[in-house]
Amino acid sequence: MKKRILTFAAICLSAVFLFTACGPSADVAPGQEPVRFLMSAMMSGPNAESGRQVAMAAQAAEWYINTVLGGFPSLGGRPVELVIVDSTSDASLAASPFELALGTGTFSVVIGNPNSSISLVNQPIAEAFQIPQIVSAAANIALSQGGFQFTFQPSATAPAFIPLQMDFIEYYAGLLGIPVSELRLGLIYADDAWGTDNANNTRLQVQARGLNLVFDQSYNVPTFTDATPLVTALMAADVNVLLPSSYPSDLSLIFTAKGALGFSPLVIGGGAAMTWPSLYVDLGAAVNGITSIDAFVNDQTGARNHPSWMRMNDWYESTFGEFIPGQAGPTLYSIMLAYAAIENIGSDDPVLIRDELRRMNASNTDWFSVINGDGFFDATGMNAGARPVILQWQNSRPTAVFPPDLAASPLLNPQTMQPFN
Repeated sequence: MKKRILTFAAICLSAVFLFTACGPSADVAPGQEPVRFLMSAMMSGPNAESGRQVAMAAQAAEWYINTVLGGFPSLGGRPVELVIVDSTSDASLAASPFELALGTGTFSVVIGNPNSSISLVNQPIAEAFQIPQIVSAAANIALSQGGFQFTFQPSATAPAFIPLQMDFIEYYAGLLGIPVSELRLGLIYADDAWGTDNANNTRLQVQARGLNLVFDQSYNVPTFTDATPLVTALMAADVNVLLPSSYPSDLSLIFTAKGALGFSPLVIGGGAAMTWPSLYVDLGAAVNGITSIDAFVNDQTGARNHPSWMRMNDWYESTFGEFIPGQAGPTLYSIMLAYAAIENIGSDDPVLIRDELRRMNASNTDWFSVINGDGFFDATGMNAGARPVILQWQNSRPTAVFPPDLAASPLLNPQTMQPFN
């Protein structure tokens, strides 16, 4: 089982590669055919780190479902098989391989791409095939506002992210003993669906709370090759709180320029790469003290109080040598929500699974509690109970620090890495 996702079999579909786990052989006993989930992931391109996380989450889920739970008991022990289609990191290329894969007619559920732009592209395709798509960590609220009947958004969305981020800024100012108006905010963001959604909601919250936004600039990810002009402009604006919504390659450029120019604001990221193991790989010990918001942190209250989740967590860490990060976590609980729906109804029929997902809540599946709330999918498909959390990098890994009821660790002063007085 350990090699199922890490050792890919490549199937060429019109020059687009579909990566799949090593599924059961053709002589599978009748009634033991796998229940197949299609997973869209950025396996190639600049955001392939996200795809790596999705693949490891898939392997953890296969291990837990097939080895620990014995497959789907309500279906006579049939196993799950998780198949990954490479969306690439470019939303304009994502639709074709996704549609080709669904056209095989062998899938019961889609675990959607963590990238909002790609999940938005895939959304009408899943709808046309009438296959439920659970969109993992994708945070753009447009996914649950378009009237689609087969889309489910389990993680917190940007309109929930930004108020908590602003609450945290006010909390931080209080710990410093200064008025929040003295904090000069700088907003930088990737100009895609996720980054733009974060930025739009940040502006609304800043205006509503009377905060001091002194810098607001997007950048184009494919053409962003030198962050020095951007960081120089941030310094000229005297920014002391930086709010980036960025991807790994972008952050590497930003932090390299920030270090070279001696720019050291408080960093409160908008999620994504700010919470990934690759940030430590890029920055080393300099990662400590950085804070970010995200839909999931591996030690948040809901996760650490869920024994089944922690069993998967322990296996993941011992197998891969790293914590479950902010795209693997939502991928993993999206898979388990789909598993629960199938178990509840004893069927792998996609339409019946869709109907069951609509009925599910914290009273009939405890997997919602991992996401820090008494969750349920409302009429739009959004999890109305999902709550984001603020993390801080401490001892070279992220830990939940805010709000207090979700926190695992106290917030440390990022300048000294000591508790606030």
